[in-house]
Amino acid sequence: MTIADRLDRLRGRTPAGTGTGQSATLDDRLRRARGRQGAQVARLSPTPDALAASLGGQVVDGVVQVSRRWLPPAREPFGDDGLDGLPEVLGCGDADWVYLDTETTGLSGGVGTAVFMVGVARRDRLGGLQVRQFVLAGFTAEDAMLRQLVQWIGPHAVVVSYNGRCFDGPLLQARMRLHRVLPDLGGLRQLDLMYTVRRAFRAHWPDCRLQTAERRLLGYVRRDDLPGSEAPAAWHDWLRRGDACMLADVARHNLDDVVTLARLHQRLPGIYAGRHADAVDEGAIGRAWWQAGFDGRALAVWEGGLPRLDERAGLQLAAIYRRAGDWPRAESLWLRLARAGSRSAACELSKYYEHRVRDPRRALRFADGCADSDRTVRLARLRRKLLGGPQLSLWSPTSVANAMK
Repeated sequence: MTIADRLDRLRGRTPAGTGTGQSATLDDRLRRARGRQGAQVARLSPTPDALAASLGGQVVDGVVQVSRRWLPPAREPFGDDGLDGLPEVLGCGDADWVYLDTETTGLSGGVGTAVFMVGVARRDRLGGLQVRQFVLAGFTAEDAMLRQLVQWIGPHAVVVSYNGRCFDGPLLQARMRLHRVLPDLGGLRQLDLMYTVRRAFRAHWPDCRLQTAERRLLGYVRRDDLPGSEAPAAWHDWLRRGDACMLADVARHNLDDVVTLARLHQRLPGIYAGRHADAVDEGAIGRAWWQAGFDGRALAVWEGGLPRLDERAGLQLAAIYRRAGDWPRAESLWLRLARAGSRSAACELSKYYEHRVRDPRRALRFADGCADSDRTVRLARLRRKLLGGPQLSLWSPTSVANAMK
């Protein structure tokens, strides 16, 4: 091609000897450029209607609402029985349980972080879950979304979440204060299942993330799941380009989270009642019952896991026996703990043998396990009682074994 031909092409002319279809004119190229620019402008102007069509929802006052119904697997009974069988909510069996999970514009939870998607669910009378997802197509509808959320949840619900105590709840409350949404969610009772799961399994699992819990307790493994950490990028893609593909993946991820919350809530009361085949921390579970004032439930859990109890739980179980006047069981447990090296159990044995059994000789064997402030006085008193008697060796795990013979 000659220089003249190139100049003609740049001017939009057709070089001699060529067909008209081989080189586009300048006008053609300008028209195509305008078309691409128009398409780009359209992509950069996302609308609630477009997002609703992409997610299969409807627009209500500028907010996209997606309604779904989830049915449990046939092998998994899914009713209200025992949903209050946890230390935090015992006695709330007839509660209006609402499961909540949020997707946010950032993961830090700071002032600039907003909620662009909220998934909530409650059980229906037919054994399924009614799920509602509230999605923002833009920031202007945030006020309306928060008000719709409060209305859907209602004033008497118990809100169930996973890390909602530290993240979802405070973030929603902050956004509601910003928009002066009243009533808000602050007065509702909360159940954060992350603490329920962590208490029972952190000694046995590498982590207690929601997907770890659903895999180990429900046998469910997600396929092609979009990580929650990518949700902010999906939201920004929608705002910049009107691309809802990743946002649809976020909605599926959010739906899985909400359903998993409901299924875990169904699974955990049996574990906290001692009916489980998994490795759990019975000591921590029993302590939760004990601290909540349910000694009977703590007793059942601790006795079921007696061979595996840690020192703290063992001492608490022995204290329950002592308060009930079951001294033989208390003594047996103290001896077991003292043999394992528990100085606190040795001190309890010293008190028991001195004041209940009236055997200062045996009491002296275990007195050295008492705290410094008590040990000196106790040793002196017991030695006075045994004045003139044989010298005795003080407490040690070996001496406990000999005392048990």
